[in-house]
Amino acid sequence: MIRTIIQKRPFVPAEGVSNIELFYDLIFVYGISVLTSLCHEVQGDFLSLEQWAIYMFSFFVILQVWFSTTLLMNRYGERSLPECVGLFVNMFLLYFLANGVRLDWHQTSFLFNVTWAGILVNLAVQWLIKLRTYTNLDKTDRQIMVSSAGYLLVQAGIATLAAFLPDVPSVVASWAALLFGMTVRRQSRFYKRKPARFSHVAERCSLLTIIAFGEMVVGISLYMVNMSSIWYPIGVFALTVGLFLIYIYEHDHMLDHDAHTDGMTYMTISSWLIIVIGNLTVAVEYMPMDQIAFMPKSIYLSVCLVLYLLTSFLLGRFNLPEYRYSRLYVIGRLAVCVFIVVVGAATSFDPGIGLGCHVFAVYAAFAYEWVLWHRRTRLEAYGRSLGMSSEQMAESDCDSNAMGCRLMIEKSARVSAQDTNKS
Repeated sequence: MIRTIIQKRPFVPAEGVSNIELFYDLIFVYGISVLTSLCHEVQGDFLSLEQWAIYMFSFFVILQVWFSTTLLMNRYGERSLPECVGLFVNMFLLYFLANGVRLDWHQTSFLFNVTWAGILVNLAVQWLIKLRTYTNLDKTDRQIMVSSAGYLLVQAGIATLAAFLPDVPSVVASWAALLFGMTVRRQSRFYKRKPARFSHVAERCSLLTIIAFGEMVVGISLYMVNMSSIWYPIGVFALTVGLFLIYIYEHDHMLDHDAHTDGMTYMTISSWLIIVIGNLTVAVEYMPMDQIAFMPKSIYLSVCLVLYLLTSFLLGRFNLPEYRYSRLYVIGRLAVCVFIVVVGAATSFDPGIGLGCHVFAVYAAFAYEWVLWHRRTRLEAYGRSLGMSSEQMAESDCDSNAMGCRLMIEKSARVSAQDTNKS
């Protein structure tokens, strides 16, 4: 029966993101929700360092499971029966992994680490099944599959060891397993030899980012029932919408969905962005809670906003050539970050004023992105009318006024035409 299911055949990659993958990603809705609720059990005036460390560690582990699954499906996904069974098994195990996230780590570390190891072994088996099944693999494909399965099995072994160790050694071993998975795969040279299906990577990353924003939308519901003034709920909702627009506008209009890359860096930055959104959700939920000191939660919110703007800015390196960084874009984004830091320090006396300034800063960043995109789009159309390529327009210094940009593009086009005529 196993031979019937695992028949040797040539590998034919699936197109786009399958509905099975979309369904699989829904389990992370539950996982992120459990992680957020972990931060609600505040002892004292603010989130303790130990509590935040457990939150961040668990978030990294869950995202690493998503990362490993996305890498497998992007490289060699074909929607076969063993593949679908593997996804469903990991979905089931992720329930127990999330249930193992507790503040009393010594009581749940066994469940967490054993489940984590099971998920990793399942992913390794999937890699080995594909290695055994496909008949048209070259040397690089085999190296990718063998190394991926090996990394996962070693990481699973460390996690299993952590499950049977006492308190402090268990924590050390768990972090060692996480760091092993985060660093070893990123350093692998095999992945760089073959580009990823970047459109698939971008779609999977955007879906999980939207799921993270969904948790924020649920989190701000506290403002709708506990606030006497309507302006504060409006401000928090506007802040959430503005943050989402900054991400999705660049993803839809500027991102190069056909980029020639291994996809690892993009997934890493997107994973960090999702973690920042998770922290933003916690920070926003803390604001209406009177039992939490205002100054720490105000600083927490400001730091998360700055990290969000900087992380989303890093995704710009994967934009189309004509929409990559310009000096004006860099200056504008850094200016907004500085403004948020100053506001966080100067408005501790009034949360309403601080929130209003944060909303203003976020929409200023989005407006700046929107203006630069429209300006670049017009210049791109003008440049193409002169016969310029995207790379030539991207190399043009368009940080001066619009007329200066047009003259520079026209000059570059004329020089290019002269060089063509001479040759």
